[in-house]
Amino acid sequence: MDITSQLEYFAFRTLLGGLQFLPYGVARELLVGAGAFTGRVLRIRRSVVRQQLQWIYPHENSEALETLTNLVYNHLALTVAEAFCGNTEKLVNGVVVQPGWHFVDQALALGKGAIVATGHMGNFELGGACLARRYPLLDVVKTQRNAPFDRYIQEKRHRLGIETVPMQLSGRRVLKHLRAGGLVSLLLDQDAGNQGLQTSFLGRAASTWPGVARFSIRTGCPVIPMALIRMADGGHQLKISQHLEPSGLTDRPQHIQCYLEKISAAVEVFIQDHPEQWFWVHRRWKNGKGED
Repeated sequence: MDITSQLEYFAFRTLLGGLQFLPYGVARELLVGAGAFTGRVLRIRRSVVRQQLQWIYPHENSEALETLTNLVYNHLALTVAEAFCGNTEKLVNGVVVQPGWHFVDQALALGKGAIVATGHMGNFELGGACLARRYPLLDVVKTQRNAPFDRYIQEKRHRLGIETVPMQLSGRRVLKHLRAGGLVSLLLDQDAGNQGLQTSFLGRAASTWPGVARFSIRTGCPVIPMALIRMADGGHQLKISQHLEPSGLTDRPQHIQCYLEKISAAVEVFIQDHPEQWFWVHRRWKNGKGED
């Protein structure tokens, strides 16, 4: 373990310990203030957020984009507060499932397991905790650069009943979990570089991880688009869409491409409805081709 990772993790745990000592409401407001300072004063990745919002909302004026950018940083701060300082049990108990669990139950009733297709939308970690309370859940994750922080996050997920597997080692575990009738959670809204397929994401060319389409076609399992959204009153709603099935599809490239586009479009709906709650700080379109 390198010294930089150790120091970063020590700083994180020290700060977290101080915040957890405070009443939750106080810690949350401090983090919201820190989020505003990060976005408006330090301007960390603000140019990335603004550029991408401009691409997707070209007809919005500068004032509207500024407001939306500030809301993005506010959302990120609230998510950090909920994830690291909030009472997860209380937060999960307060989640409203819309329209209900029957969409998941119907998908699993097909007997092939199911894939939850989602993204870095709303409080996605809390969404995993809600699912794991009711279903066997395997979360395919990207390993964090800081090893001790990565262990901390994985242990936190495991305590909530979420199994995890690193993306680079996920193949066999995913297939085994699906065959056992479980849920597999896959995020498909981050740039996939040269390992991805070119798709349209929010109307702009992007490189997208194809695993969700490939696993579904290979196993015949359905895909359930889903996202956990923070509501105006501070509560949360788990939004579940009707499942998609790979009926008649094979592993031919054009089938994978079309199916991936269909799945991605279903996930994009959540972003279009609540753009301030998506992870705009990530350079989603950096490997999209055919764009300006």
